Amino acid sequence: MTEPYRDTAVPVERSKQQIRNCLKNAGARGMQLEETWDTDGLVEVCLVRFLWLPESSTVPIKVRLEAKPLPPEKRTDYRGGWKVTPEQRERQAWRGLAWYLESLVKAATFGIVPFEAVFLAYFEDVRGRTIGEHLIPMIESGKLALPAMGGTS
Repeated sequence: MTEPYRDTAVPVERSKQQIRNCLKNAGARGMQLEETWDTDGLVEVCLVRFLWLPESSTVPIKVRLEAKPLPPEKRTDYRGGWKVTPEQRERQAWRGLAWYLESLVKAATFGIVPFEAVFLAYFEDVRGRTIGEHLIPMIESGKLALPAMGGTS
């Protein structure tokens, strides 16, 4: 299986605009797009934060999604240089975020899945940690037991 968006030529700014338009059209109350860089200036994390006001609430929910670009790849042949550049990895990460977010928002606004169910793992607390960051390690370590799936006989 090939990596999604590996060959994308879509500029980062176009993916960011797609995210902006998607959230604005869906009714988000605000958003931020962020990047963190390593010491060489390469993007380490592509981040989307937005505020959502559920119909039954007066308090907006903070939502955070992020993607970490895959490592760039050097050529292994005599020509040297890049097989996949750092810039391509950044384009790939933003493209993946744009399409993933758009599909989640469409599922929520269409009514396939409630907004809260779609984005629950991405709800952010006051310290900037998501519910997923709290719960997934507990599930993996067995400290949080989930109910058994399936019927009883």
